[in-house]
Amino acid sequence: MADDMRLAPILAAALGSFLAGLALPLADAAAQPRGSGFRAPGGQDTRAPVLFSAEDLSFDSDLGIIVARGKVEMTQDQRTLLADVVSYNQRTNTATASGNVSILEPTGDVIFADYVELQEGLREGFVRNVRMLMTDGGRMAGNDATRTGGNRTELDQGVYSPCDLCKTDPTRAPVWQIRAARVIHDQERKIVQYRDASMEIMGIPVAYSPYFSHPDPTVKRQSGFLAPTIGVKTDLGGFVRVPYYFVLSDSMDFTFEPIITTKQGIVLGGEFRQRLRNGFYEVEASGTVADRTTGTNDNPIVESDKFRGHVKGKGRIDIDDTWRAGVDLARTTDKTYMRRYGYGSEESLTTRLFAEGFRGRSYAEVAAYAFQGLRPEDRDSRQPIVTPTATVHYLGEPNDFGAYWSADANILNLYRQDGTDSRRVSINGGWQMPWQSPLGDRYVVAASLRGDAYWAKDLAIDAALGDASPTRNATTARLLPQLSVNWSYPWVRNDPGVQYLIEPVAMLAVAPVLGRQSDVPNEDSLGFELNDVNIMRPNRFPGLDRYDGGQRVAYGLNLGAYLAGGMSVRAFVAQSYSFQENRAMPVGSGAEDQRSDIVGRFVVSPSEYLDLLYRFRIDKDNFAPRRHEIGAAGGPSWLKLYGSYIFLDAPPNEPVTGRREEVALGASARISDYWSIFGRGTVDLTNGGDLLDSAFGAKYEDECFAVVVSYRRTRTQDLDIEPSDAILVRLYFKNLGEFGLPRVDIM
Repeated sequence: MADDMRLAPILAAALGSFLAGLALPLADAAAQPRGSGFRAPGGQDTRAPVLFSAEDLSFDSDLGIIVARGKVEMTQDQRTLLADVVSYNQRTNTATASGNVSILEPTGDVIFADYVELQEGLREGFVRNVRMLMTDGGRMAGNDATRTGGNRTELDQGVYSPCDLCKTDPTRAPVWQIRAARVIHDQERKIVQYRDASMEIMGIPVAYSPYFSHPDPTVKRQSGFLAPTIGVKTDLGGFVRVPYYFVLSDSMDFTFEPIITTKQGIVLGGEFRQRLRNGFYEVEASGTVADRTTGTNDNPIVESDKFRGHVKGKGRIDIDDTWRAGVDLARTTDKTYMRRYGYGSEESLTTRLFAEGFRGRSYAEVAAYAFQGLRPEDRDSRQPIVTPTATVHYLGEPNDFGAYWSADANILNLYRQDGTDSRRVSINGGWQMPWQSPLGDRYVVAASLRGDAYWAKDLAIDAALGDASPTRNATTARLLPQLSVNWSYPWVRNDPGVQYLIEPVAMLAVAPVLGRQSDVPNEDSLGFELNDVNIMRPNRFPGLDRYDGGQRVAYGLNLGAYLAGGMSVRAFVAQSYSFQENRAMPVGSGAEDQRSDIVGRFVVSPSEYLDLLYRFRIDKDNFAPRRHEIGAAGGPSWLKLYGSYIFLDAPPNEPVTGRREEVALGASARISDYWSIFGRGTVDLTNGGDLLDSAFGAKYEDECFAVVVSYRRTRTQDLDIEPSDAILVRLYFKNLGEFGLPRVDIM
């Protein structure tokens, strides 16, 4: 026993280095394609104390060999080694472990081996029958592993799979695995290489490559192929998208994304990104040579072998703690290219160059805009170009009574190649004070004074005539004082398990009567419609070009019932009355007459599994529906249902074409631990129930593999966009490239 005690310091020093070196070849031999969340073994603190125990400890002084036998357990720096026998030869500097060798890594990974031998200062080594169980369930195994130079590990007859083994028959092949005659981990190059590699699915080889590589677990980014997407679409034929990722530097990368189609040739695309010290920028672009259709749906023009493409970009630069600058870029060669090839479905593209500043509660911006319309009726010559627009917003601090001052200023310079040019200067000052009376009712008193000046060229005399209207030049100025009072009186009643709210609300606005405001070009207040959000605002228009003048009152009622567990029922209904006719309100908006339409909403949340929303606008005279919006979503975790219904009545001057009515339904259900199904559809009720868009599919997903099979039918027709059907099959293998939906959906 005394000899054993004398051996302890010698064995602890030797085995501390042994344990540090032993973990490296075993973990390197088991290196496999995992994400950046895996921390490569290493960095063992050989100065940390070694705790070990064994049933027997001996030292052969003639041979210089220290041997620990029987349930050997050693722990150093959160790494634990278990083995039947551990020995260390002081003369040859060789350490071995044999018999049920296992190592528990600090990461939670467990390494198993039958026999391990290390020498040459623990830089050279040999491992027999190595196996590894990772924390994410992945497994790696091989016959023999050798370590050379302290940074290169080679594994013979390696097998890797992240899939769980069958619980009833662990000998069955996993869902997929990779076999290779040799696996090489080069720590200096930080790469794992496979020689004579084959992919097996359910034990059946389906793909072979003489060489395959991926970055080792210490690397977050490395060049290589990403997961491809394969499918069939009516207008494109068969297609495949094969992205390749290039790492250009620590702050720069490029993804090359060609799309190969059988009917429309090859589309070349890519995305470049760079992170700067004080910002970033990224540019996406694509292009092809193919037939394209221009003109209108009534008069299409087909052009052969024309270049088609698009570009999108985004950049931001932080100038200092207050100011930043940026750019948003979006342009395309024609109206249907992006939809046809799956790069977006926008109806218009906006390019913006800007600088903005934030300080306290205030904000300032200088910007320039260019627009591109993608609807059939849009003409490039009529699209506005804004150079520049500048906005300043100041919001003061509240005083002891809660009152505060505000100030806003805006300038705008807008021109068109064909159409109205306009320049605007607007300055506004305001004051607001909230107050609550002793009775509990609440008031918000506000006053503002705004001055606008406009210079317009080629302004339409009668906007209803469109391009046929004669034009004129106009210069005008206006002074817009306004006083408003918002009032509410909430009544609350508490009963066991429920709280009730009854809150009458009202608003009074007083301003000059302005008439039609026909001398002012309307650029930012188009498409106004009265609704439950803007009815209580003193100025209901969203922009500056139109002003809600005259004297007006709005009145309404808020109702609510709030139950335990987050369940609630809320309602709001309101109407407004103008003391004069407001001729600036567009016909069909619901506010063109002195007495407005009735607007409101109902929000019902009867349980944590269901939410219902209903918004409406009802005619003031005959209570006929003018707008209905219904939305519903809910269901338990295994079943999700959603639906929506929208009805927009036609304005008086558009009795047929302006009406819109459609319903959309969708659902997804998890029918087992691995299988789920989904589907959705949109029906146009205006035209007798035509199905506009539908899709359905099924998805299988387990711990290591996913497959999505989907079918989509669209009935949209626009120039060269024809009704189409598409079938898409996506396969995803965990830890091999992407494990999720692709960024670009060609469907």
